[in-house]
Amino acid sequence: MRPIINFLKLLYTIYTAIIFVSLVIITLPFFFIFSAIFKDKALIYVMTLCRIISFGLMAFCGIIYRFHTDKRIDKKRTYVLIANHRSNLDAPVAAYSWGGKVRYLAKKELLKIPLLSSIFKVTTVNVDRSSREDRRKSVDRLKKYLSEGDNIFIFPEGTRNKTENDPLIPFKDGAFSIAIQTQTPILPMVYYNTDNLMPNKLPLMRPGIIHIYQYPPFEVAGLTEADLPALKQQIYDFMEAKYLEVSGKNTKS
Repeated sequence: MRPIINFLKLLYTIYTAIIFVSLVIITLPFFFIFSAIFKDKALIYVMTLCRIISFGLMAFCGIIYRFHTDKRIDKKRTYVLIANHRSNLDAPVAAYSWGGKVRYLAKKELLKIPLLSSIFKVTTVNVDRSSREDRRKSVDRLKKYLSEGDNIFIFPEGTRNKTENDPLIPFKDGAFSIAIQTQTPILPMVYYNTDNLMPNKLPLMRPGIIHIYQYPPFEVAGLTEADLPALKQQIYDFMEAKYLEVSGKNTKS
């Protein structure tokens, strides 16, 4: 039975890949057109195209996004958005999970991906993680975008969590330092089930529901860099508890 199930997953994975590439090819000319016409103001239009691609995965592949948004969230404010990262499927989820203008911090290697590199050049701030100077410049760019009213999105774990039992892996300082320096609230999100639909070890996909939990922001007004470790730990503990809660686990297994 297992070989049959894996074969069906393989067929579904190929089908999903074809749908994704087709959506990118169909929308790609518009990425170039909007970038050429609107230049520095192209982000909102490019993000709309990204969300169309993400919605297409939902419409054609049976990947359903289910939102659980706290009503206390004021979406007119600017935020440092953060989320857990357990699967490559988190990328299209991140594109769909917040409306408006969002800039994403991403690794420089993404610029080498054919077709998608044109999208990443507009929507992401790319960083060479091996270069301290490049990391500093990336932070400066993110701070600039925040000052202009753009939300920024960062996976605070810095990379995918490939562990089986740990809800989160340790957070990096970046998102919290930027939030404190710009006095921008941090809005945490928890993605649940992405790793079940697209595992890390054997990336054979299956359809299903992805839950997107959006929680009230953590205010940082008046905080300084000295408060960073405590803030980071506070939000880590909060997101870990929420992940365990939505997954039905009360303790680490």
